[in-house]
Amino acid sequence: MRGTVQCDRGLIWVTLLLGLVGIVTVYTASVHVAGHSFGGSHVFLKRNAVRAAFGVAALLFAYRIDYRAYRKHATKAILIAIVLLGLTLIFGTMIRGMRARLLMFQPGEIAKFVLVFYMADVLARRKGELADFKYGVLPRLVLAGLVVVLVLLQPDFGNALAIAALSLVLLFLGGVRLVHVGGLAALAGVGGWVALRTVPHIIERWQVWRASYDLTLSGLDTRGAGYQIYQSLVALGSGGITGRGVGESMQRAFIPDPYTDFAFSIWGEELGLVGTLAVVAVFAFFMIRGLRIARRAPDAYGAVLAAGLTAMVTIYAIINIGVATALFPTTGLPLPFVSYGGSSLVVNMAAIGVLLNMSRRIVPEPASISSLRIPVRTRGEHARKRKRS
Repeated sequence: MRGTVQCDRGLIWVTLLLGLVGIVTVYTASVHVAGHSFGGSHVFLKRNAVRAAFGVAALLFAYRIDYRAYRKHATKAILIAIVLLGLTLIFGTMIRGMRARLLMFQPGEIAKFVLVFYMADVLARRKGELADFKYGVLPRLVLAGLVVVLVLLQPDFGNALAIAALSLVLLFLGGVRLVHVGGLAALAGVGGWVALRTVPHIIERWQVWRASYDLTLSGLDTRGAGYQIYQSLVALGSGGITGRGVGESMQRAFIPDPYTDFAFSIWGEELGLVGTLAVVAVFAFFMIRGLRIARRAPDAYGAVLAAGLTAMVTIYAIINIGVATALFPTTGLPLPFVSYGGSSLVVNMAAIGVLLNMSRRIVPEPASISSLRIPVRTRGEHARKRKRS
């Protein structure tokens, strides 16, 4: 059938909107820091533009490859990601007290991405065995659990928590019994409770959150451990309904690294409640489009893969926005497509490329007279027919 190939246009518009929000926010949030500490107010804008170009290249590359082609390489990919995480613990560079970067990228971002492909593959292939926890579910969790443990050892508790949540979502989507998913969630909760009792920086973040989640800020050390979340809430509160205006943020001079974890707060200060609700709505629309692609997938692997990639982006967005608004303790996770960060942006753009590939369909060209299989009589043929009759 002749025709044109079309993909999900709604998803394209979502990506463009979030990318535009990211470019504007990173620039306005970083202009103060860049001007005072990096010798030029456009430093982070230029760097972000380069990273966005790599992200677009990753999207186009993923879009051109049939999503089924990744399936046979899923196990090898997750094993490579685990090796990279192990090398990061030995040779990686420190970022805010975490050994999370290896050379110029963060293996944790790659690991969460390929984990979705691996889990989608094994859950689809072993669907008939998933009713049995010991022999059907547990073997599927070994590599996923290893990824979580290696990320915890960096130590990156926030990213490990998000990957664990993503794994549970994938198990649910793959058809694992709800009682088994609930049991694993309870086990993860016990692990989190132990961390709250034993890990100093997690204890501190929990105490800060308890003093700020109800927004009364009673007992919050606004000059010490609670400084960052306090400044985030001030930024969101001072934005009011419509905001101060693009580029008019005051709190970007006080929030540490405002263009990364708390980019949402700067956006809220400059665009107000209207702007923040708009961003939330765009992420909600992204989730709807992603789940729509999953529902229309031609096979179980495609359905879990599309829903898993959608969940990957959505989980990080929910956690980041929850942290900025004091709904969750501080985790240090970026806001997808918006926060400054090369590895995160490239991985998320690649995920969009895979979803767009899955959404492709053939749209027939408009029919013309010459293309129809209906005989067209000429004037002479009509005359001969009348003469015979």
